[in-house]
Amino acid sequence: MNAPERRWDPFAELQSLRAELGRLVGSGFGRAALNNIDLDQTDEAFTITARLPGVAPEEVALDVDVREVVIRARTEPEAGAERAFEYRVALPADVDPDRVDAVMDHGLLTATLPRVVRGGRRTIVLGSGGRNTIEGGRPTHSDPAADREMHSPDATP
Repeated sequence: MNAPERRWDPFAELQSLRAELGRLVGSGFGRAALNNIDLDQTDEAFTITARLPGVAPEEVALDVDVREVVIRARTEPEAGAERAFEYRVALPADVDPDRVDAVMDHGLLTATLPRVVRGGRRTIVLGSGGRNTIEGGRPTHSDPAADREMHSPDATP
């Protein structure tokens, strides 16, 4: 029994090669992916600009972590070929994923990623009842005896 003869399909080979190149370049393996992405920074935020020609806004998704952004796109099949790619952008400082703003306009994705604001040292003084009560920036103490009892329960008034 002979196996059916398999004919060479140059278009299938070309699609396979294109998909493999897209996977390699899109994963950051090739330097060509970096030409499509710009990362700018200010003291307040990072701005990522990605050129995604031929991609509709509903075909794009951003996964934002504290130190990395992944831009994923999957286009609708055209002539039987679906395009999918992914760009990973490592960030030099922490960002707040809950405050990211992204806009897509005519194939240009602009994502603003606010930096995480780290506060300085903070002292919290617990008032009566174990609550932190603050008026005008200063803790208030309604009952000094209750504070003494809270801090030194064995002491007698």
